[in-house]
Amino acid sequence: MKKLYVIFCISLVIISILAFSSISFAQITDPIPEKIEKSKLAVGLQEIVQIPKSGTGREKVARLNFLTHAGDGSGRLFVNDMRGKFYVIINGQASLYMNFQKIVCSGFSYDTSQQGFSYFAFHPEFAKNGIFYTVHSEEKNNRIPDFPVNKRITDNKGNTIESSHHDVIREWKAANPTANTFTGRFREIMRIEQPYEDHNTGQLGFNPNAKPGDADYGMLYIALADGGSNGFPVSDTDPLDNGQDLSTPLGKILRIDPFGNNSANGKYGIPGDNPFANDRNSKILGEIWAYGFRNPHRFSWDMGGDRKMLIVDTGQAFIEEVNLGIKGANYGWGNREGTWVIDERNENVLFALPKDDAKYGYTYPVAQYNHHVPKDYPGFYGIAITGGYVYRGKAIPELIGQYIFADFGSDARFFHVPVDELVNGKQAKIKELRLFDGKKEATFLEIIGSKRSDVRFGIDEEGEIYVTSKSDGKVRKLVPTPKN
Repeated sequence: MKKLYVIFCISLVIISILAFSSISFAQITDPIPEKIEKSKLAVGLQEIVQIPKSGTGREKVARLNFLTHAGDGSGRLFVNDMRGKFYVIINGQASLYMNFQKIVCSGFSYDTSQQGFSYFAFHPEFAKNGIFYTVHSEEKNNRIPDFPVNKRITDNKGNTIESSHHDVIREWKAANPTANTFTGRFREIMRIEQPYEDHNTGQLGFNPNAKPGDADYGMLYIALADGGSNGFPVSDTDPLDNGQDLSTPLGKILRIDPFGNNSANGKYGIPGDNPFANDRNSKILGEIWAYGFRNPHRFSWDMGGDRKMLIVDTGQAFIEEVNLGIKGANYGWGNREGTWVIDERNENVLFALPKDDAKYGYTYPVAQYNHHVPKDYPGFYGIAITGGYVYRGKAIPELIGQYIFADFGSDARFFHVPVDELVNGKQAKIKELRLFDGKKEATFLEIIGSKRSDVRFGIDEEGEIYVTSKSDGKVRKLVPTPKN
């Protein structure tokens, strides 16, 4: 009898838990039912230059990943081919600035779509000091990383496997900053071990709004994804729980002083005003500026208005995010995706936020759209967000103050949202930007003649926005449409 009573009590507890779960965490099957409307705003795409081919076979075109200016008043543009070439563009002509792969040589790796020479950033005083920074991937080659993977890595069968590779950040010093061919020297400042092939180090950048004397002047921001999973295990979200782990740089935005030396390796500084710089817990990294990201591969600052920092985060199975950059903020991954709760063991399930959600202190996106839903669903808009810029140029006046971004997956749609409407606690309305190829309205895929875009955005010193694609290796510029 006593045994039956115990079983009865346990059954009541289980039933209560299940009932409570179904009430508090109702499963969401249609997270964003609203369809993204086409905007009245439209832009043209003008071809600027074709970057030389670098591959073989069907993958010949240059894998363009980032384009920006040096901030030196020269008007030059720089763009990188992930296979290891660095180009300078002057008056619509591209020439080789640096054979990056040849200089790096030993161990340079670009075997997968997310590896290679990924990003670069010019120091705000490049015109005087010739300094810029790069990040690339390397084979491990028995080198000791500054940030080793401190967790067990497994394949889809649960077997322990070795880490994938290293991401390396270097500082370069050009002997002549005005030269259009690099000569100079470099030093390594940070080496990060990556557990899997995907979700690596993203953009490097300096806050362009910071002036000499400001605390943020000359501080280098580094976007790091969560280390990925390479599909192992397939359904897990953040299988190594890196997003919420403050002892690893993965899944974070870091902020360092590249001219300092108080880091563990003595090659850079940890700014004293970083949110965890003075934490007494020795396991917490002082380099961390914000955390809880899945893949924040792109960020930028608005050069007008409230000077907002904007960070995009690529979703897992449902939501693509636009976030405001806030010091010390926790963006929720891998407990949240967009404004929903996720099941860490099943990527295909979303739940509504609990009533007591405020106690967790998560910072949520200010704009978001559907990711992985059936293609016949009218709200489907892509698979992976790519961040852009707030337009502050002069060529397209009606675009001023609009944050321009896109989805670089199969649909390749361009979007915009007024930066003034990107406010924490609210969801701004996203609209689809119309594109023109000459006088004809067209999709980006039609313009580039491909089934996949891999679109990326760049910017020049005048605030004009550029577009690149890994599918055709061309640089294009946003221009007014004939109707404008």
